[in-house]
Amino acid sequence: MSVVAHTMQYMGGEVDPPFLEIRSYLDSDYPAYREIYNDCFTDMRQALGVYPIECCDTRERLLKKSENIFLLEIGGRLAGSIAIYNNEIDDLIVARQYRRKGYGQGLLRFAVARMQHMGVSPIMLHVADWNRGALELYSQNGFRVIKTETV
Repeated sequence: MSVVAHTMQYMGGEVDPPFLEIRSYLDSDYPAYREIYNDCFTDMRQALGVYPIECCDTRERLLKKSENIFLLEIGGRLAGSIAIYNNEIDDLIVARQYRRKGYGQGLLRFAVARMQHMGVSPIMLHVADWNRGALELYSQNGFRVIKTETV
């Protein structure tokens, strides 16, 4: 099965970090993180025929990447997450009950602001064409498609 994927680059201006409760990933977050991560990618992976459906990294692999994974908590509950690897934003996820409330945009703005503060440029991300909501979110927040390919 082939997937149409877009590479997007941030072309917007300076971003102020959002006022959200964001912290680094901890090993104790694994059960909740795994549940949200798999839930966020299940519909897309099923629609595209990509297997396995559950695609969250193992506990050990996530712990090795913990300094790059940032979690959003709302009232002490995991609401979403975003990862930053070098100059790339990855794995922006929001739990179903927190979607359409601005938290995805908040996580995205957090990542961009953090990368700008660290002098990272260009700021990039990848998104499947199937994920129209994510494409719209990224476009509305200063990202532009610079490359499209079938993978």
